[in-house]
Amino acid sequence: MSVHSAPMPFTGYPLDRASALRRDIAAIEALANHPDSDLILIQEGKPVLSTAPSADGSRSLLRLACASRGGFLPRSSPPPILMGLDSQGRATFATSLPARFDWQDSPIQGLGETEDLRAAASILNLTDLAVAGTAKSLLDWHARHGFCANCGHETQAAESGWKRVCPDCKTEHFPRTDPVAIMLAVKGDHCLLGRGIGFRSGYISALAGFIEPGETIEEGCARELNEEAGVRMTKARIVANQPWPFPSQLMIGLIAEVESYDLTIDPHEISQAMWFSRDEARALLSEQGCTRDGAILRAPPPIAIAHHLIKLWVEEGC
Repeated sequence: MSVHSAPMPFTGYPLDRASALRRDIAAIEALANHPDSDLILIQEGKPVLSTAPSADGSRSLLRLACASRGGFLPRSSPPPILMGLDSQGRATFATSLPARFDWQDSPIQGLGETEDLRAAASILNLTDLAVAGTAKSLLDWHARHGFCANCGHETQAAESGWKRVCPDCKTEHFPRTDPVAIMLAVKGDHCLLGRGIGFRSGYISALAGFIEPGETIEEGCARELNEEAGVRMTKARIVANQPWPFPSQLMIGLIAEVESYDLTIDPHEISQAMWFSRDEARALLSEQGCTRDGAILRAPPPIAIAHHLIKLWVEEGC
């Protein structure tokens, strides 16, 4: 069963990550100063989009000559991160703009504007969205992990931004990705959806939770379903996965069959859970939504893997 009738946002990374180059300091420096190398910018977690119009109406990342970065970045800026090489061998780098960057008094004034990454997902071309999501996750990791978890000493970026090293105790630190099981529980012709504490009003989604140490993905799925909704899983199948750069998770999508329709909701985890028929789930995916108890409910937008799990079940069954 395929979920790829519509592209999954943040997937389809278009670049060769060129991991073999990362340890070659001279090669990275040469690439960073090559006239054909691009630089993309992230400011406070928001990608900088080009203000130039595109023929198809989509937006694209602002791409500057990486070699020109000294003309607008502070001297204290860390080296840019190598995001990878395109099919022609041209490099793309990424770096953070300072929170108080002065656009008005900058040589790049008028060339770009920041956009919230979730909002950008509906307007940014999909290949740029994948690069922007990866850059955001990496730069967020650097911002949060400036000190060694082993000894507390300040760490230093290494391998073109894909590692941090403690100069004191020599511990190596690598970018973090947290695995999350997100599951559409099904029984017969119904699927189980819920709303987490603090979840956006008017929307309902698949249940989800972090995989804990010592668990398989399927075991984590079963545990979360039992903890949050009191249902017992009998079988699960992984059908999709998605990098989720908020800040850095891997969403692992499952269709999970359960024993019973009976629910016991954990109010500390979710505020609401209910069963939906296939026709109701189809309505959740539409602009009109599905009416329950006088309230209009909708599925998450296509940026989220939950949307694709629901759509898969509605269109192809289980």
